[in-house]
Amino acid sequence: MRLVSERTGLSADVLRVWERRYGVVVPGRSPGGQRWYTESDVARLRLLARAVERGRSISTVAHLSDEALAQVVLSEEATQLARTTPHALAAQPYLADAIGAVESLNGPNLESTLRQAAMQLSMDELLDGVLTPLTHTIGDRWHAGQLSAAHEHLATTVIRRLLSWITQQHAPAPDAAAIVVTTPAGQVHELGAKFAAATAAASGWRVVYLGPDLPARDIATAATASGASAVALSLVYPTDDPLMDGELRALRAALPDTRLVVGGAGAMAYRPSLDAVGATVVTDLPSLRRWLTANAGH
Repeated sequence: MRLVSERTGLSADVLRVWERRYGVVVPGRSPGGQRWYTESDVARLRLLARAVERGRSISTVAHLSDEALAQVVLSEEATQLARTTPHALAAQPYLADAIGAVESLNGPNLESTLRQAAMQLSMDELLDGVLTPLTHTIGDRWHAGQLSAAHEHLATTVIRRLLSWITQQHAPAPDAAAIVVTTPAGQVHELGAKFAAATAAASGWRVVYLGPDLPARDIATAATASGASAVALSLVYPTDDPLMDGELRALRAALPDTRLVVGGAGAMAYRPSLDAVGATVVTDLPSLRRWLTANAGH
């Protein structure tokens, strides 16, 4: 339950109430009586949490199938985006076309759609209005069994390539602050780091992108050699790596004066360790963007 709470953002008390009152999931039990959750349970709970966060009451969504729940979340997030982003409506046709291209496993159409979006939209609209909801939708539908691993792999490949291209398009000023972007050792999911790199490049930073799964000593060496004033880390999975605390402390020891900013779906699971090394935890791209703007001159 502790790990499920960390991965969903739901407290243990909320999980118990939702299970007892609404039967949202039915976890198994270990021989010792502890709850055992499946990956599909976790995916459903994350969808429910997102639906409730966006204003739906748990009583109105608890009975929905995973497919219907994913549709509700997508609709609510699109509506919220339209309210909070001045030109979000311009992003919606690209998002719809991109989802259709993924569903039909049409890589060229997906890449063409996203390239057009990159040309026509602002960077914030592209990242927040197209690419972020696209990756969330794909992940939700994959966990719900509506898309296969092939759909997810195709989309991730195209999105990763687009983000690399975006990062390369932004030439930093000669005196721009440098930031190293990577994932720590054991963290092999790269897409979050790609998002961070593109966001930093668009915010005027000189990005030193190192890819995923890098030990602390190598991150520190790269940061020192490049004169980076900050290191950005993406933490996604696993969320219970016993070696992570040591890696973070080793990185801080090697870079005592370098700012650390950390995001990703797994970041909150390591919050005590991140707090111990003085890292700033960001919860989404807008909060990362604000941090980058505030620290660009340091």
